[in-house]
Amino acid sequence: MSEQEKIVNRRSFLTLGSSVLGSVALLSACAQKAPVQEAAVPAMPAPEVPLTAHPPLPATQFPADEAYLGFRMGVQSYCFRNFKTLDDLAAKLKELNLAHVEIWPDGHLPVDTPLDQVKAAAEKIKALGMSVDACGVVGFDTNEAKARQIFEYGKALGVLAISGSPQPGSLQLVDKLANEYGLPVAIHNHGPEDPIFGSYEQVRTAMLQTSNMVGFCMDCGHFYRAGVDPMLALDEFSNRVYGIHLKDLVPDADGKWKDVIVGTGKINLVALLDKLDEIGFKGYLSLEYESDPDNPVPAMLQCLDNIKAAAAKIKAQA
Repeated sequence: MSEQEKIVNRRSFLTLGSSVLGSVALLSACAQKAPVQEAAVPAMPAPEVPLTAHPPLPATQFPADEAYLGFRMGVQSYCFRNFKTLDDLAAKLKELNLAHVEIWPDGHLPVDTPLDQVKAAAEKIKALGMSVDACGVVGFDTNEAKARQIFEYGKALGVLAISGSPQPGSLQLVDKLANEYGLPVAIHNHGPEDPIFGSYEQVRTAMLQTSNMVGFCMDCGHFYRAGVDPMLALDEFSNRVYGIHLKDLVPDADGKWKDVIVGTGKINLVALLDKLDEIGFKGYLSLEYESDPDNPVPAMLQCLDNIKAAAAKIKAQA
């Protein structure tokens, strides 16, 4: 990403959307491949449907967010995949002093969990002063009953958006249900080995086929593996970016990409946070550190320190 990003004047940031939370999940480790060069793509036409706004929360609702320019700083629960209960997850969030989480449903709160149990779990976490801002990444196919089950699950959790990976033939169904439920679906990009959403152009193509209720959960680490500058995506999808996965990867001597402390690899945190502030980003910001599954907190605290330092630098230059 460019080192020449100019710091723009800060504007006040509204936190948003009351949410509640469920539990933790499993995710298969990312496949490791050398980056591929992304082909140039034309500019995307302006979206036709305005982005659905979420009601703002008082600034004091989540005081832990203040150190992150007011962004809803949270974590992808896959980081805690070896901690198996809701109480374990909540304890780890407390250690990180974070108030938000993105739940991977395949752990302890699967999508087919009875809705009364999902709501009970959400209320338990809400009582701790935390929220679940997203759930996923979940797959969608053309089975409408299964798709509705995912939306009902997301509604019961109170998420801001569902991180999803729709099959190409399911895009219109997902778009229809996102508008019906008033719950956005944020397409998550994976690495260059993903045949559906491995590249920037593939995500853009999906955007052109849907309303703004189908948006984007941008994984910075996977974009770098695919040879894509995330700043380009933020420029084009500024009002369709519902979530960000803060994952930082670097290739080793064998060309295999390795998880590193966020801010020590490819990501320019100052430029990224500044751009998010510039575009008025109001979605979920999920730290995704996938190494050290038995004891991820020390490294994750280093990641968060780097993010806070970048935020402080932006504030100082405002």
